[in-house]
Amino acid sequence: MTELERIAIVTGASRGLGLVIARVLAARGYSLVAGGRDRDALDAAADLLSRHAPAVATVAGDITDAQVRANLIDAARQLGGLDVLVNNASELGPMGPLLSFDVPRLGRLFPVNVGAPLFLMQLAAPLLGARRGLIVNITSDAATAAYPGWGPYGATKAALELLTRTLASELADQGVSAVLVDPGDLRTRMHQEAFPGEDISDRPLPEVTEPFWNWLFDQDPEYVRGKRFSAQEKNARWLQPA
Repeated sequence: MTELERIAIVTGASRGLGLVIARVLAARGYSLVAGGRDRDALDAAADLLSRHAPAVATVAGDITDAQVRANLIDAARQLGGLDVLVNNASELGPMGPLLSFDVPRLGRLFPVNVGAPLFLMQLAAPLLGARRGLIVNITSDAATAAYPGWGPYGATKAALELLTRTLASELADQGVSAVLVDPGDLRTRMHQEAFPGEDISDRPLPEVTEPFWNWLFDQDPEYVRGKRFSAQEKNARWLQPA
């Protein structure tokens, strides 16, 4: 298999971290399936990615929509298969103390941040198994630290972490690897939503994570299976405790 034949799906690829990951993959010769809710932003991202990627397919829509997920997998199949699935799309949800949290809102957060990635992993597993592929699930330090106000979002990421580690074990005999990546605090729209009205210009842009992504995609998926990484650390410190 040549480098030009490699194919990746990146959800939430129209801006921010997802676009940075997609750009790294494009520069490495991957054909891409880019997903996102905003059609205009997705089209603009596709124009940028097409400068390097051999092929770019876009799928616009909400990741909780079963047809959108099916379209992502079908697009990869039409390109020739799947080597990497990046579950980056997620939703912050309302911030605030747990005692005043509108509990029914969990009915939105868990389907976006946990259910949709699991559905996609189920759909993608046969294609990934054929190429001994890699699943990358984007997590957060909110999954492991009790930050006041971040409880519901952190709970979804904690659930995703457990599912990822479990799947990494369950899929080993199929040749599919799965990893977790905490990108750290970044100057993105989602992070700004967490701090409305505050200046977050001290946070680095998502491009700060590019060295990590290039390192990760250089690795044998077998070597990284089930591990958790911090994308803003350096070299050996990228690997985090499970």
